[in-house]
Amino acid sequence: MKYGLDGLDFLNFKFSDKVLSDELSDKEKTSLQVKELIKLEALNKDSIVLDIGSNFGVVLENLQDVNCTVYAYEPHPIFFSMLKKKYANNKNFILSDNAVWNKTEKRKFYFKRSFDRLNGGATLLAEKTNIINKKLNKEVQCKDVSEIIRVIGSDIDVLKMDVEGAEYQILERLYETGLYKKIKSIYFEDHSRKFINGAWHARKERILETYKSAGIELLCLIFYLL
Repeated sequence: MKYGLDGLDFLNFKFSDKVLSDELSDKEKTSLQVKELIKLEALNKDSIVLDIGSNFGVVLENLQDVNCTVYAYEPHPIFFSMLKKKYANNKNFILSDNAVWNKTEKRKFYFKRSFDRLNGGATLLAEKTNIINKKLNKEVQCKDVSEIIRVIGSDIDVLKMDVEGAEYQILERLYETGLYKKIKSIYFEDHSRKFINGAWHARKERILETYKSAGIELLCLIFYLL
């Protein structure tokens, strides 16, 4: 596994090696990756980006000058409050505190350490190995990814996903509804090392093979500061 990072051994990594360099801080690497993404996908004011798992807003921060439309989803209450405070007046950013999932329903959202710490890794999946105390959860509203894409209506230039292990359920839903055809490029972060559940890994392999057989490229995203 290149650099010991999940996803680089089976997903196409289009970014420069500098994004992985120890010479840069995590914040610098994350910002650089988004800047490279803008160039790779030729994003402009007419582009549409679906940012699932916005965290503290690194994608939004770097897309401000592009003036494209971004649909940003972040169910973590602290991170969402930060996003809302900073970007609520930006007419190009549509913010939601819903989680994105394979169906519309309410689910438990599990936290790594506490409800009120600024840490990433909160997840809809209780089997994630860094979820030690399963009582640290709150109920969140989930939206079916297919419903979100249908409401957006237009084709999507970039789907970026960092949802702490729920990526494969979302990818599966996109495929079974055929709505992956509405998305030009799909970038996501794999979290394999945080799951030992056999069913989770079986789903991952099945979904990867499904997309591969259909000739659909899936792209690796490496985010830091989580």
